[in-house]
Amino acid sequence: MNSLDEASTYKVDAAGMFEHIERLGSEFEVAWRKSAGMPIPGNSFDQIVIAAMGGSAAAADYFSVWSEKESPVPVRVVRGYSLPAYVDERTLLIALSYSGGTDEALACYAEAKYRGSQRLVISAGGELTRLATADGTPVHHIAYESPPRAALGHSLAPLIRMGSRLGLVSMCDADIAAVAHAHSLLVQGHLGRAIPTETNPAKQIASFVLEGAPIVVFGAEHLAPAARRTRNQLAENAKLLALYEEVPEATHNIVEGLDTPVTGTPIGLSFDSPKLATGNRKRMEAVGKQFSQAGGELAGLPTRGVSRLADQFEACAWGDFISCYAALLRGIDPTPTPGLARMRAEVSADAAGQLA
Repeated sequence: MNSLDEASTYKVDAAGMFEHIERLGSEFEVAWRKSAGMPIPGNSFDQIVIAAMGGSAAAADYFSVWSEKESPVPVRVVRGYSLPAYVDERTLLIALSYSGGTDEALACYAEAKYRGSQRLVISAGGELTRLATADGTPVHHIAYESPPRAALGHSLAPLIRMGSRLGLVSMCDADIAAVAHAHSLLVQGHLGRAIPTETNPAKQIASFVLEGAPIVVFGAEHLAPAARRTRNQLAENAKLLALYEEVPEATHNIVEGLDTPVTGTPIGLSFDSPKLATGNRKRMEAVGKQFSQAGGELAGLPTRGVSRLADQFEACAWGDFISCYAALLRGIDPTPTPGLARMRAEVSADAAGQLA
C-alpha cells in the first residue's frame, strides 16, 4: 500500500485535486467577493426551488439546510427532470449547473420559463447560460476551473449572497472569513498533506474505510448534506461504493440490519458538532455501539461548532481528504470519473437513437 507521508505518492494526483480541496475555504471567500455585484431577481416570491445535480446539488443542499433556521420562505432542492406542481409565477427557480449542460437543470429551467416563474442561473457557461442570456434571465458566472464537485465554494457563495441580499439570511464579510478560517485551520493543523499519518486522522481513516463493507456515512441536521456529499466524494474520488443515512431517521430503521451477521466489516463515518441536538448526538453514540457489536466500527468526524456554515465546511474537509487519501492508497488519480463519462455517453446515445 502507498505511504501517504511520501511525496512520491502524490504524483498520481496528476490533475491537482489536492490543491482544490486544500483551498476550499479561501476560494469560498474569493467567490463571496466575486458575488458582490451579482444580479438578483427583484420581484417577491413565495418559495425558492433550486434545480441542480451532482456537485452543484451539494451546494444547493448546504444552502437549503443552513438557511432553514432564518429564511421566511422554503428552499427546496430538485434533482430531476421536472418541477413540483406548486412551482408558478410566485416561485424563484434557480438553475445551478457548473457545466451549464446538465440535462435535468436545462429541463427544469425550460419548465419554469413555461410556468412564468422568476429565474436565476448560476453556471460557468454552457447551454444554460446561453438560454438565460437570450431570455434576459439574470446569470451569475462561476469563474473557477475545476471538476464541479471541487467548485462547491463558488457554487455556494452566490446562493448565500442572493439570500443575504433578499433578506432571507444574515451574512456579512466577517462571517464568511470565519468560515474560511475554520476550514483552513482544520486542513493546516490536522488533515493536510504535511501532517504525518500518526497524527493525521484523515489519513488514518482513509486506510480504515478501505477495509469496510459496507461503508455508511451518517449526518444529522445541518451536517446531513455533508454525509451525502462525503458518500459522493468516496465514489467520485476513491471509486468506493458507500451509503449515506440521516439521523435520527437512520436510528428508526437501517440499524436493525446490524443485528444479524453481515458479510465483511461494517464501517461507519459520523459527523458531529456541538450545535447538533442532544438527542441526535446520543443516537449517534448508540449507532457506534451497534457497529462495534456487529464487528465493525464507527469513526467520528468532529466539527467545532463555530457556526452551522463553518461546520459544513469543516465537514467538507473531512470528506474531501478522506476520499482523496483513499484514492491515493489505491493508486488512483482522484479527479477523473470514467464511470460518469460512460454514463453520459450511454444516455446521449439513447437520446440520439430516440430522435433518429
